[in-house]
Amino acid sequence: MRHTPALAAAGLVSMLALTACSGGADKAAAEQPPAQQLAAARAVLEKSPAVTFTLESAGLPGKAVGVSGAKGTGLFTPPSFQGTLNASIKGVTGTVEVVAVEKDVYMKFFTPTFNKIDPATYGAPNPAQLFNKDTGITALITKTQSPAKASTVRDGADVLNTFTGKLPGDAVADLLVIGDRKGTFDVTYGVTQTGKELRSVVIKGPFYAGATSTYTLHLTSLAKAVAITRP
Repeated sequence: MRHTPALAAAGLVSMLALTACSGGADKAAAEQPPAQQLAAARAVLEKSPAVTFTLESAGLPGKAVGVSGAKGTGLFTPPSFQGTLNASIKGVTGTVEVVAVEKDVYMKFFTPTFNKIDPATYGAPNPAQLFNKDTGITALITKTQSPAKASTVRDGADVLNTFTGKLPGDAVADLLVIGDRKGTFDVTYGVTQTGKELRSVVIKGPFYAGATSTYTLHLTSLAKAVAITRP
């Protein structure tokens, strides 16, 4: 079958139109206000069946009491966490096993079994509440002041678009239990270019008197849910 010049021209025009529409849509998404892009990235992450979670710290004073690191798995529904915390408790620093479901927190600390605790007693947050959609990590986005698009960075195999902003001290202290409530913290969010998912949250500021410290939170979606139950 032979194609006439008119048909060929019409096909070319159609292809160009489709390409223009696609490019226009991508450009429009990229030009959304930073707050809107962050809200969308938050929504994508919160739909995850489960997430791997790590918490790292830097610049903590030597006698800091509380959590310096964490590693485990979290669920948004219901808010839950299972993993380990690196913490200073009653003058002893070590790694403890933790299971938290909603408001209930259980810990192994020099004991063969889990014991129910109040994490605030140890200067630590309830790790399950970090995954509370209304008040947890992702909710910090709604409290971020002056969000702005920043640089592009690599995170392993992923490329992240970063966004910077400011967080009031009370928002940080409410979430992590520590921090100057009257202070201001710098926050940087990392959003994957592919998938547009919130991947990292870096908070820097006056967590402890006389020091500027940094907490870095990494979250990565899992394809399947993980069962986290009270021990």
